[in-house]
Amino acid sequence: MRRRALTFGRTGHIWWAGVALEEALREAQRAFPLETGGLLLGWSTRPGSVLISRVIGPGPDAAHQPTSFTPDTAWQEAQLAQAYAQADRRLQFLGDWHTHPRGTARLSNTDRATLLRIAAHADARAPYPVMALLAGGPMWQVVVRQQISRRRPPPRLTLHVWQ
Repeated sequence: MRRRALTFGRTGHIWWAGVALEEALREAQRAFPLETGGLLLGWSTRPGSVLISRVIGPGPDAAHQPTSFTPDTAWQEAQLAQAYAQADRRLQFLGDWHTHPRGTARLSNTDRATLLRIAAHADARAPYPVMALLAGGPMWQVVVRQQISRRRPPPRLTLHVWQ
């Protein structure tokens, strides 16, 4: 019998570089009380095992609202291309991060749909995308979930910060 890499009764693990997490928290604080977010880059060898080494913010022309934001996608794509080139294309796009100012760390229906869309998008090359939520503010709760199955809610990963 074959074992799954991640069982749904248990959590996986995510390691987030401290400098990258601090960058996301600074952006969250800058935009508060409006929503903001960006992209997550790093490596994932299998579901439930993720390392975030870099974040990309919303971009200078992003539109921020109290319960949504629209990223500056052209700017993000240029930043992503630059990050790939600097790392000799060894980085992976992992998924998205965003804030829920004055809200909870629960995934919204839009968040769940976004994870499924990323998983289905061949060019994203992220079959098991992650979504990090920074909730509350100005003291932020950080929760990361990973889409493993189309039929089950994304499980929460145990967060570890590394320096």
